[in-house]
Amino acid sequence: MTLQYRPEIDGLRTVAVMSVLVYHAQFEINDAKLLPGGFLGVDIFFVISGFLITSLIHQEWTRTGRFSILDFYERRARRLLPALFVVIIASWPFAWFILMPTAMVDFVKSQLASIFFLSNMYFWDTAMTYGGRSGALEPFLHTWSLAVEEQFYLIFPVVYLWLLRRVSGSVALLRIFLTAIVLGLLGAQYMSQNDWQLSFFWLPSRIWELMAGAALAHVMIRNPVFGHSEWRCRLLPLLGLSLILVSMWHMTPEFHHPGFGTIGAVLGTVLVIWFANSRDPLTQVLSSRGCVAIGLISYSLYLWHYPVFAFGRHLQHDPGLASKAVWFALSLIMAFLSYRFVEAPFRDRVRLPRPRLIGSLAGATLATVAFATVMLSADGLRERFPKLIALYGVNEFDNDGLRDQTREPSNRLAKAAGYGPVDFAGPTEFEMHHQVFSDDPATHKVLFVGNSHSLDMFNVFNQSADLFPEMEFARFGMAAKLPGDHVEQLRAAPNFRSADTIAISFRYHAAFPNMQGFMDMLSATNKQLVVMLNTVEFETIDGFTVFDWYLQKSNEPFSIKALNAFAHQHRDTLRNPGLNAPLRAFAAEADAIVLDRADYICAPGTKACTVVTADGHKAHWDYGHYTLEGAAYFGRVIAETGWFAVTPPHRSVTLAASRNTAPGH
Repeated sequence: MTLQYRPEIDGLRTVAVMSVLVYHAQFEINDAKLLPGGFLGVDIFFVISGFLITSLIHQEWTRTGRFSILDFYERRARRLLPALFVVIIASWPFAWFILMPTAMVDFVKSQLASIFFLSNMYFWDTAMTYGGRSGALEPFLHTWSLAVEEQFYLIFPVVYLWLLRRVSGSVALLRIFLTAIVLGLLGAQYMSQNDWQLSFFWLPSRIWELMAGAALAHVMIRNPVFGHSEWRCRLLPLLGLSLILVSMWHMTPEFHHPGFGTIGAVLGTVLVIWFANSRDPLTQVLSSRGCVAIGLISYSLYLWHYPVFAFGRHLQHDPGLASKAVWFALSLIMAFLSYRFVEAPFRDRVRLPRPRLIGSLAGATLATVAFATVMLSADGLRERFPKLIALYGVNEFDNDGLRDQTREPSNRLAKAAGYGPVDFAGPTEFEMHHQVFSDDPATHKVLFVGNSHSLDMFNVFNQSADLFPEMEFARFGMAAKLPGDHVEQLRAAPNFRSADTIAISFRYHAAFPNMQGFMDMLSATNKQLVVMLNTVEFETIDGFTVFDWYLQKSNEPFSIKALNAFAHQHRDTLRNPGLNAPLRAFAAEADAIVLDRADYICAPGTKACTVVTADGHKAHWDYGHYTLEGAAYFGRVIAETGWFAVTPPHRSVTLAASRNTAPGH
């Protein structure tokens, strides 16, 4: 089943895939990102896919009066799966030597999601994880778009065939398509405004783009030159490409995308396909040998580029132009080889009949599942790094693993009460509805409110609860922007009603959105208010935390004193002072006590900051979040210095910031 070949569509694929590569490479000119809207190349692919699949289905239906769903999915399997499996399997050696255990677990999960075309849902779920790795480090993040297309292909052929049987007249069918486009666009806009990440990754927000291609195919099936005139065929392809390029040059992912902000790229793609003709100069350029050549390998190029870029960034924290050029070249080479020796042979039914295809794909699936099973059962197999194990001793070298450990104490409390896990940056059912505090009037009850930094403070006191016997502690997660629904959920929470002290702890930002109203609400409760200033933050060095760089790169013998002195030299002194001053003003207006976390991390006069505890444990897992060992240590320091003191059994509270030198600094 073939269509009349249109080389300009391959040229359009070249525009799409190269824009995506430029965007993912993050090229910059004078500190401005080149093609900030290059991600729209994926939307171009969606329109092309909708156009081609509708044309193919209708052609077979018209010629034979039937359409084979089985043949259709076989063609999709030949087109997509062999190259995907080759990229998956080729990535294993690099993952083995590069990815930390937690990253390896996520890596194999993403591969499983990709082969079953569920990776859009997987990456949407992981994107909601506060403090997770950058998407630029996820080798198979790009497979979300393949999942969207395949989910569409599960639905559309069946629905389209039903419409062909039931709807009489092409105009009526076109009206249905146009209605789907309008409703889909409005739905996408609504979703993007209310939950951008859900809208970005899930199929419903992309259906209108695929349907735009389908509607164009329906029009051109009936009349290939519908709407054509000499001036339109010369002007509209150029206008279409201009809409695409202007959108790519000025768009950002959050600007009504997918939604109204995507209209330019979608409409531009439709115009190029609709009015392209052999006499048009733009069509001639898109049909040129170079453009067509890249378009032909565009699928393999799309598959290869992201793992190449991601592993490159794991190896080089701040890659320069030369490194990115090498990534580009390597992606093109691998794409050509993949197209030549994988894509083309697997599409040939004579060279590779169905039984051999099924056997090959089944074997690749089993291999992928087996590799994933081994890694999942071994928690990423940290034994892959014997040198790091020996170097770190009692410490964990996998910072993502340390991050996940910080949630375990709260997760255990939630699980014991019958609730799911807690979140870094938002309230959970456990925090909103479960009463943690006891009814004992003799204890002073402190509720920590905030994002991941409130979880840090909860861990500080929860890990050292025996040192604060007259106090009880709970935590309520909240995003740093203080959204209204989070504030209302806080006010309704039983722990908030029972708390004597509300201690807010965020990583604050310059805008301080909604802070005044939030402080006014807290003041009206007559509870003791505590404002904790930004915690001490440390610079990263070549992508490493201070602790990790010192241990792995400094070539110095391990010394707690030297490492903490080194940390003081790499303290980020630029960010916090300008943010802490307004916080003090907010606190003064609300009659709140101000506590500076620098007092127990960087003892004044010592020129040392605790990034390794007195017993040799890593105290931070990133720029400033505490490990559980670090939290326990800081709890002991706070208890010894009286940084956070309550006078029991009265309901009033006395808290004091101590300037004493903490032991072990």
